[in-house]
Amino acid sequence: MSRIWAKSRASGGSQPVSLAEHTRDVLRVFEKLSSKVKDLSEVIRIAIVCHDLGKVLPAFQIRTLGKKDYEPYPPYHHVPHSLFSVLWINSEKLRERIENTYVRFVLSAVAYHHWREGFSEWISSPNQKLRELCEELQREGVRKKLQENLKEEIRQLEGDWQDLIDFNVEMAKGLKRGVPFSEYASPPYQLYWLPKRAAIDDSKLIDWVLISGFLMRSDHFASFCEEEGEDSPPEVPNVASEKVKEKVKAKIGEPPNGQIWQLQALEGLQDKNVILVAPTGYGKTEFAFLWASGEKFFYTLPLRAAVNQIFERAKRIFGDDKVGLLHSDADVYLLGDGGEAQASLKSYDLARQLAYPVLVSTGDQFFPYALRPPGYEKIYATFSYSRLVIDEVQAYDPRAAAIIVKFMEDVVRMGGKFLLMTATLPKFVREEIDRAIGEEQYNEHNLYEERKQELKQFKKHFIEVELIGDSDSGGKSDFTVPEDKLEAVLQKAKEGNRVLVIANTVKQAQDIFQRLKKLMESKACYQSLGNKLWLLHSQFTQQDREEKEQKLMEEFRNPKPDGEREGKILVATQVVEASLDMDADVLFTEIAPLDALVQRMGRVWRRYGPSVDPEKIPKPGEENPNVYIWIFKQGLHSGRHYVYDLDLVLLSIKLFYDLSLKQKNKDEAGNPSQEENYKEWLSKINKKNAQERIDSVLKEVFSPSQSSQSKSRSRRGSKGNDLSMFPETEQQVSLDGFKVTLSEYDKFDLVKKLYDLPDEHDYLVKFRQAKDILDAGYMSDRLKDAQKMFREIYTVSVIPEKRKEDFSNAIREFLKSHSLNEKRLYTSFKREVLSKFVVSLPGRAKQQSVEGWVRDLSDLEDTQRRRLLRWCRDIYFAEYEYNHEQGIIVGAPWGYNDAAIL
Repeated sequence: MSRIWAKSRASGGSQPVSLAEHTRDVLRVFEKLSSKVKDLSEVIRIAIVCHDLGKVLPAFQIRTLGKKDYEPYPPYHHVPHSLFSVLWINSEKLRERIENTYVRFVLSAVAYHHWREGFSEWISSPNQKLRELCEELQREGVRKKLQENLKEEIRQLEGDWQDLIDFNVEMAKGLKRGVPFSEYASPPYQLYWLPKRAAIDDSKLIDWVLISGFLMRSDHFASFCEEEGEDSPPEVPNVASEKVKEKVKAKIGEPPNGQIWQLQALEGLQDKNVILVAPTGYGKTEFAFLWASGEKFFYTLPLRAAVNQIFERAKRIFGDDKVGLLHSDADVYLLGDGGEAQASLKSYDLARQLAYPVLVSTGDQFFPYALRPPGYEKIYATFSYSRLVIDEVQAYDPRAAAIIVKFMEDVVRMGGKFLLMTATLPKFVREEIDRAIGEEQYNEHNLYEERKQELKQFKKHFIEVELIGDSDSGGKSDFTVPEDKLEAVLQKAKEGNRVLVIANTVKQAQDIFQRLKKLMESKACYQSLGNKLWLLHSQFTQQDREEKEQKLMEEFRNPKPDGEREGKILVATQVVEASLDMDADVLFTEIAPLDALVQRMGRVWRRYGPSVDPEKIPKPGEENPNVYIWIFKQGLHSGRHYVYDLDLVLLSIKLFYDLSLKQKNKDEAGNPSQEENYKEWLSKINKKNAQERIDSVLKEVFSPSQSSQSKSRSRRGSKGNDLSMFPETEQQVSLDGFKVTLSEYDKFDLVKKLYDLPDEHDYLVKFRQAKDILDAGYMSDRLKDAQKMFREIYTVSVIPEKRKEDFSNAIREFLKSHSLNEKRLYTSFKREVLSKFVVSLPGRAKQQSVEGWVRDLSDLEDTQRRRLLRWCRDIYFAEYEYNHEQGIIVGAPWGYNDAAIL
């Protein structure tokens, strides 16, 4: 009898792991998870016992694992071991142990617990390699020897499992005749096989997912422990909810009225699905911690910077050893500047194994599994007993929002719970949740409606909307911000304010930053600001961006200390919108849809939240706005319709203007003006082309405010300097604007109106089309494709061409200082090399691939070359300038390629 190896070695040592040992390890892991799925425990144990039987194949033992003395030597043919496992399961004995329906689930779980690209070719049609293998296995001596090997391995397990092992002669004959493998083991992936699944009722389909998912989870975690050489729990013990409550209460502090709204709102909602709608800065994160405490939960956000910040906050509440971090560069972030590197990487590994009770992640780590790519069962099985927190849903595009709703629907169906938190919930998202999940399946807590009168009086944002007469030359707009506007930014900082400037594109942000810097250096009156000017956007290397974020979170930390009088300026893109706990005094921003503007305003006077005495909140006045919104006459904003939907921006302008009129009329006449039908208004202007729509809205909004006197000075700057000698095509001109005060309730009301769109609107059509495709049973072949569909923003990783020599030197230094046998070598490479050179750009033209360049390097060993080719896949050298202060330098004219959000 030949022992069967499951792995050639474990924990970097020389000893192999036998099939019996590995199966025992997987069973041991599952015993720690079995309480999560009691009714299916025995079925899952059977699947675990059978999942690796196919490793008995000589080709796998000898060629894959290197067990040279394995007997019998033939057959030579190599097939995926998970498929071969099914041939060794005695279906009749299986039916004696479990319900007949579950037999097909076990066979499927075993066959596809390691799905590989190309599996479709093995299972969907007659396969020659399977035929030849079955032909060889007709030889009685070979088959008998393999069966003896298997029985001896399984005999070493506790329990009576041996009778499950018997070669399936009838199946082998069928495969020889050309019957597709999928006729014996139905795959859970791809639309092609959906009709075979349609006959199974929903509860049984859930069981199928759970059987496969818990098998995968247990198998993967057992392998992880074997590789680490230590036994870790697949579920780290949770933190008692009372302990969490005490820490949250200490963090929130004692509010003026003595009532913590999070605890009040939580009554009756602890065990419910919840939609929480509340203003920015009101402590939604703490509500989430309280709602989920005592249970395993996943906290998702759209952006890595926000995820890193919530991760640090969660650790302060739950403890360092209870919180995991998941995003594409979490391993590099956890390594930080060094320190306990091994502990950090162990933390990352445990997070990837979903072992922590609290996991903070970007949405793209989980939501694409709504498209059910291979391996989705493991995620769904975990969410069947977990809680999902979705923060900042408004930051996702329509297609991603549809995928999120589908994921929420599936989580509820599997038995998990969700908490959707937002300051601005679009109406169409709520309606789809009602349709897909059911109103009776969740409770809504709307802080705006609960505290309507209080929030109507809570006014901390006074806005001045300004129209900038941008030039137009040959149909190309110029979105250069006039110098007097930049002077206003500097003046606010000079007065001791924290000033936030948000642009809609990287190019615009860089242009504003450069010009502010020149003004600070050239004018003595601004030199007191020193070097308190920063730029932040997505097109920095990871290392530079993290350093900037760390610095800025200190400079703009919330709350702003009472005694701080130091002026400072941050110029940024949308990266600061979602969940960054920053506190500024004044905001200058390009126009954007109202929900985005609400998020931007959420960074201004963030310190004045629900725990602050209302009497201590300054009252913004007409002469001292703290939010300035810039609208460019020709194209509205630098991103134009490439960044934001044009109708949403135009409707936002209209809503702002109507509110300003209402406030003015109420002041003058004592009662508000009549509400307009915005659906009808939008349908009417949509009959025109883009520029005609822009012109008509700006004429409606700004022309009434321009009296004959204002028109006569419309060719003058805001300081009265005569600009009439300059042609309008060559000079930016600041035109009149209007002012509006926003209460916290106004924000909610305006965004609600914004997304009450006509049914035929393109924004809603995108959302509904995506949801319809998912509801029809769409399944992605690959996780990578599912993630691309979720993001809908295609990026290219580039290294600036002029940094090629530095990159080459960094690679050689890395190879000198590291052994190729080191564990987690790729993480070290990302941290020490890629994080310093690679920048992600949206949709840029590709140039020389780094892979091709690596192939041409003459001084590499073959092993080094193979590693580098894998590590540098899909990275390109590109003709861009780069510096640590500005990131990638965008020098092209205003156009599509500059409309890069974030």
